[in-house]
Amino acid sequence: MDIETIRNRVRAGNYSIKSHAIQHALKEGFDRAHIVEAILNGTVIEEYPVAQRVLVNGHAKILKDVSVHLHVVCECADPVYVEIVTAYIPDETEWARPDFTRRKRKR
Repeated sequence: MDIETIRNRVRAGNYSIKSHAIQHALKEGFDRAHIVEAILNGTVIEEYPVAQRVLVNGHAKILKDVSVHLHVVCECADPVYVEIVTAYIPDETEWARPDFTRRKRKR
């Protein structure tokens, strides 16, 4: 699924945020609005066709002068709704800076 279709569904309110995403948000200091913001300005960096999911990399302004990168896994199996499966701040030990769009090679 392409990012514009996902964005259009989110803009229309046709999405749900699963509890796993909310748990990460609470633990890591962001909220539902930040997840939506990351989807609306993000790009698809990985696709998982069998699961009908994509990994979106976006950013969200969590404080007045502080933005963070967020990774959001979206499931697109439903023809109308997007399910936001999880969202998290990418781990610098696993993802290459500065934009966190590429996984680091395992040594």
